[in-house]
Amino acid sequence: MGPIMDIIKLLLDLEILVSPTCYNRLKSFKKPDLENLISKISKFKNSKKDFILLDNHFMDSFLNNDVNDLIIEYANFDFIKYYIGNNKEVQNQEIMSKLDKKLSEEYALIDSEIKSEKSIESKNTKEIASNEKSLTNLENLEKNDKINLDLKEGTNNDEEKSEADIQRDLKLANRLERFEKIKSIRKSINSSFKFDSKDIETQVKVYEDTDVTGNSTCEGTLDDFITYFRDRYETLKTIIERKYQKKSYPLNKAYTKKNEKIFLVGIISDVNTTKNGHKMVEIEDQKGDFKVLIMKNKIDNKEIFGDILLDEIMGFEGTVSNDGRLMFVDKTYRPDVDVKPAKKIDEEIYTAFLSDVHVGSHEFMAKTFEKFIRFLNGEVGNSKEQNIASKLKYVSIAGDLVDGVGIYPGQEEDLYEVDIVSQYEEVANYIAQVPEHIHFVIGPGNHDALRPAEPQPTFTQEIRDLFPKENVTFVSNPCSVNIHGLDYLLYHGRSFDDVIGQISEAQYTNPCSIMQELLKRRHLCPTYGGRCPIAPEVRDYLVIDKKPDIFHTGHIHINGCGNYKGTIMVNSGTFQEQTSFQKKMGISPTPAIVPIMDMSNMGKIVHEWDNGALNSKIM
Repeated sequence: MGPIMDIIKLLLDLEILVSPTCYNRLKSFKKPDLENLISKISKFKNSKKDFILLDNHFMDSFLNNDVNDLIIEYANFDFIKYYIGNNKEVQNQEIMSKLDKKLSEEYALIDSEIKSEKSIESKNTKEIASNEKSLTNLENLEKNDKINLDLKEGTNNDEEKSEADIQRDLKLANRLERFEKIKSIRKSINSSFKFDSKDIETQVKVYEDTDVTGNSTCEGTLDDFITYFRDRYETLKTIIERKYQKKSYPLNKAYTKKNEKIFLVGIISDVNTTKNGHKMVEIEDQKGDFKVLIMKNKIDNKEIFGDILLDEIMGFEGTVSNDGRLMFVDKTYRPDVDVKPAKKIDEEIYTAFLSDVHVGSHEFMAKTFEKFIRFLNGEVGNSKEQNIASKLKYVSIAGDLVDGVGIYPGQEEDLYEVDIVSQYEEVANYIAQVPEHIHFVIGPGNHDALRPAEPQPTFTQEIRDLFPKENVTFVSNPCSVNIHGLDYLLYHGRSFDDVIGQISEAQYTNPCSIMQELLKRRHLCPTYGGRCPIAPEVRDYLVIDKKPDIFHTGHIHINGCGNYKGTIMVNSGTFQEQTSFQKKMGISPTPAIVPIMDMSNMGKIVHEWDNGALNSKIM
């Protein structure tokens, strides 16, 4: 056994595990340095019995400080709490009760490496018998070191179990090392940076009537669905009638208005195209149904909406036929948002827009995300970046903080972290590195650990407890929030997949082309029963009851900003590189682009933090 293996074994005997990074560092140490390190650690362990993971932080502490000072400094330090934080899935006693087993598995790893080295040394040996003899010697070494691997009588199941345990412990060591690195971000940045927004009071108000958290009552019964669609219809019908100052006629009496011009509002129940290219649309209200005919020439001339979706609520004006069986449409009406100038505030402060971070995925861009966290801490390169970083006050996150677990078949192969709570703890550690005066508003997405059906309540208390309490507000998906005087509508955007397939003008490459279609219909998921599941609540939380100043979405991993009738639209891209699924579907994401907007100059310029560089462009 070589010097490095002797050191590892001594550390294991002292109940100290070595992180992968430190293991590689130890290989480059000279013998006197190794002996000095082990001497300090041995003396430290005589007074501190805790299990310790030797990571970069603690190795540097032992190398650069007097051991007596370390004994005093860490006298009351809780190492286990430092490693696992608030993760309730991992308990102190569980770690300690399995320590002996972990040490045994570490011995197995050492001997595995010895076996590999001996295999290389004997590569040119011609006799198979010498290899067998070497294996026998290795088995004896394992017995002498009291390694619990019975190679003589062991079963395949035992070997597989041992390998699984080894892999689990390696993942634990990697997790602890990742967390330790994240927790050191803020300490490594110049703390003298001046934040102009630090003295500005945070102003965040959640519109509770738009947040389903704690208000979900649906059980999926027939009555639930009836109540849900009635609420959708009545809410949007009222918006249309008020907007156009017209009163709709009951559909069950429309046949009585033969040859008369009337105004109808209904929910679209069927759309067909005649052999001559006209559109026959069937609409319903609570008391009846009726058919309206839209002539092809009116659609071609853009006089009338032709992109009609099932389940959307629309108004129609026209003349009832001679026989009273249908209405010939002259004009169509949608609830749509009104035109108004983009709203702004007096103070020059900024909001950054994030979504689809996807922590836990192999494609998560950890190094680039760390760069962004450093930017929020004032690590900037020029005066322009300094000005924006110093005035940044809010961060809006529209879902998919993590990649999740079990979202699709075979997902575990795409994850470096398969524990869902640890995925969230990693995100929370990043956010904890951001200065407390920067406030986060966070909603969930379809990859988050919640029910998939929309509206989604916010995160469970167990997950919320992982995050800083002083500067994080959690909301549902969707939800409306007033942030410093501007109304933000946060919606993850899963319904985009349905809209894309039904409206030719809506394209993944242009997120705003999708978002404006939802604003026109004043509904975040107009068609029921598509890829986006909807829970039939007593009220339809997906109705855009109030016009937002800022409409923030994500989901499709493509960055885009626009202005629709004074509503600023932001789709905030992703921090996940292209996945194999996206490649198969021909989707090219635009990762690591964070839109940042001046709340005192909305709709004019968007600043984009693009993989570490800050660019500005006119909207």
